[in-house]
Amino acid sequence: MSRALSAPAPLLRLPRLDGRSLYVETAQARPELPALEETVDADACVVGAGIAGLCAAIELARSGLRVSVLEAGRVGSGASGRNGGQALGDFACGIEALERRLGPDGAALAWEVSQQALRRLRARIRDHAIDCDWRDGAVLVARTDSQAERVHAAMRHRQQRYGATQLRWLEGAALRAALHSERYMGGVLDPLGGQLHPLNYTLGLARAALALGVRIHEHSPVLRLQGLGRPDGAQLLLCPRGRVRARRVLLAGGVVPGVPLRRLRARILPVASCILATESLGSGVPPAGFAVCDTDFVPDYFRFTPDARLVFGAGAHWRVDRALRDPDERRRRLRRAMLRVFPQWDHVRITHDWGGWIDASVDRAPDFGRLGPACVYVQGFSGHGLALAGVAGEMAAQALLGGPGACPGFDLISRLHHATLPSSRLLRIPLAAFGALWGRLLHTS
Repeated sequence: MSRALSAPAPLLRLPRLDGRSLYVETAQARPELPALEETVDADACVVGAGIAGLCAAIELARSGLRVSVLEAGRVGSGASGRNGGQALGDFACGIEALERRLGPDGAALAWEVSQQALRRLRARIRDHAIDCDWRDGAVLVARTDSQAERVHAAMRHRQQRYGATQLRWLEGAALRAALHSERYMGGVLDPLGGQLHPLNYTLGLARAALALGVRIHEHSPVLRLQGLGRPDGAQLLLCPRGRVRARRVLLAGGVVPGVPLRRLRARILPVASCILATESLGSGVPPAGFAVCDTDFVPDYFRFTPDARLVFGAGAHWRVDRALRDPDERRRRLRRAMLRVFPQWDHVRITHDWGGWIDASVDRAPDFGRLGPACVYVQGFSGHGLALAGVAGEMAAQALLGGPGACPGFDLISRLHHATLPSSRLLRIPLAAFGALWGRLLHTS
């Protein structure tokens, strides 16, 4: 018996946060791709033209399949094309949380997945000749002495248990001099991490997919998915002006908004990510060209672009309050956060600020799984998606091609149990705000 699933109507509409994006203004050629306006037969259909969906489409096309990608907006219009541009290792929840949930062997495989995410990102940039301003190095910084002790201990744990010998401790004085900021007491440098222009990276993946024969349809939201669970894999994805018949379906479009499955949406919090960019700082740019993220439960993060701009993201927002609905207030809050780190740049002009919603799982662990014999999904990257989403898309494609057991990494993450929240955003958002506030109190001592 087939089932039909459709996107639930939100009880409280989330405000748009787009703003003026530096990435959009500095993006490479971005031709419009046609909306779906016919019935298409495909071996595989991917929902979402972000990093996860495009990497999955490339993997599927390399296996000789006819692949269609359905994107509700434009390529990279979601979190993939507007994030902080930081490629980080590990997971948002930390490998320690997965040790408790997966055991030693499972955690070892999970750690390898996180490192493979960074290696595969670099390989894609090289193999597809993607011009996205890649620079090596990401630093996790601590604001207090107690935070520094915990971060230093966590680094040693990763070195000893997982062989992460590339991690290096940066003492407070040297770090402060390298960053031109007095805010931090120490930090861990991961040379495998780094930074890039996320929209240009995503557009480069789209070009690679198109070159392999993948059909990408922009402005084609999935309104309904029929046939989920049918043994013959005959699934139908309905869009406003067309439809795709596919034997395999991969959902990689995020759920705020878009994924047509209520039970997946209940495991995700709508978290607003807001970022600013300054005018060029010229010779005032710090000597360390690292991507920097602090250790707070909801972090501040920043990096410097090749043209000497500061790109700064403040702690994410959970309440639909004035800061999210009023661009001027959002800009003021971002500027205050920036000046806490760089008070010497009070005179610097902010030229861009933008934001959008990202999908964060309740426990900040990634959420992968199967919805039937021929349908898989990935979500819940919780701010660590720039690297992790790519390898997640590749693993999901392998799991879709080979069935259970075909991709041990995908099956491992699929074992994680995830809590759910009330379906009404009227309850979900206050609960998320309370949880995030509690987390901040626990992590800022």
